[in-house]
Amino acid sequence: MKILANFILFAFFLIFGDLFANDVDYNIRFYGYSHHLEKDWFFHPGLQIDRDSYLADWFISRTSIAVYRDSGRLIAGFFHAGFRINARKFDRFYIRLGVGPTFIWRQNWWIHKHDYDGNTFYGESYHSNRFEHAFLWIGGDIELEWRLDSGKRFIIATVPGYPVIFANSIGIRF
Repeated sequence: MKILANFILFAFFLIFGDLFANDVDYNIRFYGYSHHLEKDWFFHPGLQIDRDSYLADWFISRTSIAVYRDSGRLIAGFFHAGFRINARKFDRFYIRLGVGPTFIWRQNWWIHKHDYDGNTFYGESYHSNRFEHAFLWIGGDIELEWRLDSGKRFIIATVPGYPVIFANSIGIRF
């Protein structure tokens, strides 16, 4: 029942954004260096695709999907649906602050990491499932967009997964 409720919530965000959208943009972002707070920096290659539906110039409905290699060098990813506040700063810079529910998943560290003892997002109880997953009611990111005179648009973003991780990405917007 809980999975069905989460699916309905994601479908609502997707449909709501499309029905009332004035315009639609896409981001393709590439993951790179990120860090665990007070611990380490690590390289985790990956790809994220965002679909933004403009409900107003300053208000965006976003759906996202991502797949990447996590800090344990295992496959991970997420599905996200939420809203963004889009603020123009100067002539060619935009700042977007986003929030919304996020379903995160990864290969099970309990199986692949012998010294693993759990964490804030996935829990601290051993299980032998192939994947770990969690549903976060409040997930999101902070994003900066730079528009060049040529019309190309570059994105840099961070996902503040406090208190565990900050995940950084760069990309293009079209």
